[in-house]
Amino acid sequence: MTPTPARPVNRLAKFLRSRKKEVATENKNRLDATALNVANLTKTTEGVSREEFSERTDTSIQVLSVENEALKNDNQALKKQCSDLQDRLQRVEKRLGVVDKDRDPDDDEHEVEGIDAGAQDEGGKRCTASKQAPQSKLEKESFPLSLHRQAGMSRYDHRLLPPELWLSIIRLAIYSQPVFEFSTFEPFVASFERQNKEEAGGLAVRYAVMQVCRLWRDFALGSLYEDVMVRHWAPALVEELGKICGGEQLGKYVRRLELPYPHTGTATNTSSDFALQILQSCPGLETLVRPFMPGLPDPIRYAFPTRSHPFPNLKRLEWWHYSDAARSGGINSLIDVLRYSPNLKYLIVGGEMNSAPSADNALVLPALTTLRVRRINVLFVQRICQWQLPSLVHVVAEFPLEHDGLDVIWRVFGARLCTVEFGRHIGFLLSDQITRFLLGCPQLKRFNYFLNFTSPPPIFNQPCALECISLHAYPCAMVTDMIPTSQQRLEQHLAFLSRSSFPALRRIILYGDWGDIIADPRFTRFTQTMNSRGCVIEQATGDMHSCDPS
Repeated sequence: MTPTPARPVNRLAKFLRSRKKEVATENKNRLDATALNVANLTKTTEGVSREEFSERTDTSIQVLSVENEALKNDNQALKKQCSDLQDRLQRVEKRLGVVDKDRDPDDDEHEVEGIDAGAQDEGGKRCTASKQAPQSKLEKESFPLSLHRQAGMSRYDHRLLPPELWLSIIRLAIYSQPVFEFSTFEPFVASFERQNKEEAGGLAVRYAVMQVCRLWRDFALGSLYEDVMVRHWAPALVEELGKICGGEQLGKYVRRLELPYPHTGTATNTSSDFALQILQSCPGLETLVRPFMPGLPDPIRYAFPTRSHPFPNLKRLEWWHYSDAARSGGINSLIDVLRYSPNLKYLIVGGEMNSAPSADNALVLPALTTLRVRRINVLFVQRICQWQLPSLVHVVAEFPLEHDGLDVIWRVFGARLCTVEFGRHIGFLLSDQITRFLLGCPQLKRFNYFLNFTSPPPIFNQPCALECISLHAYPCAMVTDMIPTSQQRLEQHLAFLSRSSFPALRRIILYGDWGDIIADPRFTRFTQTMNSRGCVIEQATGDMHSCDPS
């Protein structure tokens, strides 16, 4: 999780205030020590000859003069640094709307002025020397994150940037595109998520950023561990995640974990221990992936039961179900993982179940807002329909399920849904799926689908609450290779949108490359018709999901 911008500002302010107090205490101790030296000098000079007394006095005056000048320089440097920092903090806090509840901002300036005045009063009682004082300690020290202005720095020096800006800059350099899946619903994201999140180029950039300086290394270190895929040697990963860096275990940086089924096998009763240790090392885990495997797990590997693990911060779960693995329970069972994920918002399911659902498997997911369905069988659909999902509002269907499985979902959850999205799958071209879901979801507000991957439905004249329809123009080879058919389907889609009974429809949003379609006279007439009814047609801009297909 990325901290809110206000926290670094307050944390730095508190650190520097404590630092000022330490310097003020140090200066006061030096003044007391100087006064004590003068008193001792007076006592030791009793009964000493005039020449020896003069020599000792000259030496003491020189020492005291040097200390006095150093003390004045320290106070001047502290006052200047605090003044600069206070101005910057006030600007940042004003921009972020932060209210400092600890103390009055003016107290800092008054405190420094009081220290400086005390130093000058004390210094006025002593003699001065013409020798230049050495460089003050404060000018040599460097505050954390290099936020103060050192000697030779201009007011526009890049080292003066606050940490939240550095974090944003470095993350933009490391992640040219979002690499973590969304835990909230976004149109058409599901159809364009990359299969391989860990690109070699991105990893090279992270290493390069870490080698610039110590500051950048501290900022970029966490990015190396944010996305972890368990591969061949789980014990080594357990050891690595347990290492301490900057006072924290490296496992605390992990946000996404991909855990293949072979690493949670139960050939013995301790086979899955390393996988559980990995999960225990990642308290901030937000996304867990149990991926699809080319070959089904060996049933023998799941002979013993395995333990469960709590996921208090988990927001997104991608789960491909294998019944043979699920019989071992714990972290191999979808039901068990869901029971230990109270804050789950986004669930993706795939696979086949071979056992009928039972009443004792019913569970409650209070925070789940998005359900994304891949290829699942009817038994899996029936199991899902037994769950209590009070917050569910978005359903993404990546594939038209067998035996009218989607119709069951519309019948159970349709009355509460706000958004339905059809995925980029050729199966939606084989039958009319739009009419069936509209009949089952009368309160639906948004509908997203791929124009070239969805069979055009007939005119819909039933009551419907649709307010927004999003269309993606991603090309389909089966359509573009058959130009007459694609033209007919385009005309049928436009007729469905313009002639159906959608009295609440106010927006049609176009994603992808619509250049050729917009130039079509039929689309021009369609636009005029929709505008006359109060429906605006707009193109999605400034978003990765509106880009051309790649």
